[in-house]
Amino acid sequence: MESDRRQHPRLPVEVAVELFREGRPARRVQTRDLSGNGVLLLVAGEDAPVMGERIQVRVEGTLGDGEAPPLVHGRVVRVGDREVAVAFLDE
Repeated sequence: MESDRRQHPRLPVEVAVELFREGRPARRVQTRDLSGNGVLLLVAGEDAPVMGERIQVRVEGTLGDGEAPPLVHGRVVRVGDREVAVAFLDE
């Protein structure tokens, strides 16, 4: 059995998020799972982020207090067939 090297456990979380990339319009995508230091995004089509690309994501809608969710900075650390893994950046 392979050991899991993750610092934070992944939780299955499926929510709509806005994906922001430099020079491109915002795009709605879905999360697959979430951890304390990253998120797995389901991204279909040819216009998927590439390895190492810096992106931003924000949960769609509003928070419980009516405020807009924060814009979170990340970097693509793995690219799959229809998904990209994003590590959160401290910015």
